[in-house]
Amino acid sequence: MTEPAALSRRMLMRGAIGAATVAGAATAPVPALAQRGRKVDLPDDPAGMAASLTDAVYINSNEHPVGPCPAALAALAKLPPLSGRYGMAFAGKLESLFARQNGLSPTQVQVHPGSFMPLRSVALSYSSADRPIAYFEPTFDQGFLGLDNASITRSVAVPLSGDFAADPRTLLAAAPDAGVYYLCNPNNPTGLTTSRADIDWLLANKPKGSILLVDEAYIHFSDAQSCLDLVARQADLLVTRTFSKIYGLAGLRCGLIAGRKDLLDGMARYGTNITPMPAVLAAEASLLDPTLLPTRKAENKAVRDDLFAWLDARGLRYLPSQASFAMIHVGRPGAAVTAALAQAGIFIGGPRKHMDDWVRVSFGSPAEMQAFKAAFLKVMA
Repeated sequence: MTEPAALSRRMLMRGAIGAATVAGAATAPVPALAQRGRKVDLPDDPAGMAASLTDAVYINSNEHPVGPCPAALAALAKLPPLSGRYGMAFAGKLESLFARQNGLSPTQVQVHPGSFMPLRSVALSYSSADRPIAYFEPTFDQGFLGLDNASITRSVAVPLSGDFAADPRTLLAAAPDAGVYYLCNPNNPTGLTTSRADIDWLLANKPKGSILLVDEAYIHFSDAQSCLDLVARQADLLVTRTFSKIYGLAGLRCGLIAGRKDLLDGMARYGTNITPMPAVLAAEASLLDPTLLPTRKAENKAVRDDLFAWLDARGLRYLPSQASFAMIHVGRPGAAVTAALAQAGIFIGGPRKHMDDWVRVSFGSPAEMQAFKAAFLKVMA
């Protein structure tokens, strides 16, 4: 069978195009949504379409290299008869399913279009200029950017330790009065995990009335213990999840936040973002697939182990990530290495704050990683 042309990330971001394409892809092989594909340069005329398409490898945004699982694609194929309806009730069905699978009450789960807005809503709801939001850097802090304003809230960003570990004791010492303590576990971009013992310590020692916010976007790739059981115990804690990573639904935008009902209700003043019906249906089908998580975790581990062995053989330093990406030390400006790889059609994540001579590389398919290795050797030489 001939493999169809893959879609670029930018095309998936374009709502109308993305929705139509995903529905059509439901009858095509799963690799149709892989990142090994086409880069589209937007034309000067916004009403036109780009005429120039060039092959490229996108291992820059921690997307899954395959995309939606077959069950999700099958669910999307059934959408046309429902496309004229809003479908808000489907979100409640997804919340109940996730709650049932994780020992929670449906009132402890809220579905959102991705996990970005819940992260931002927590910061707005539970931190302030007097009680800031505290987190390590580098981490996934985009949801908090732009909020550091005397009339909104204040942030306390603490650099990771010398071995890039996230020590909650350091965080609490730097911000003993915070309203929100944020941990990304595994952390993005390091891929390193924070032990459950350290999370329990922070929960037990944080100031009264504060919230612990744990971002578990990459939890399924790792062996780290989830904090959802703490939600079930009514702790002062909120957990975010996304379907953009191991479930491969990045372009559809679906995520959720779990926590005590009163904490979720406290976010309501910042509005409710209605999640698109296609995203909810695809997420539900993904949760119902019993093979998805173990299969994709094993596939990711195989690619990760192969890359680490390759780096070891060449004496190159990296962080022992448990996620779907890794930071690699290049010993020169990471931005220059990123730009050089882009010239070769290999797009990676690049350096991060306090890690200027590192680059972040997402794990793609074996073929994509072979292309990265060949280009990386040339750039490093």
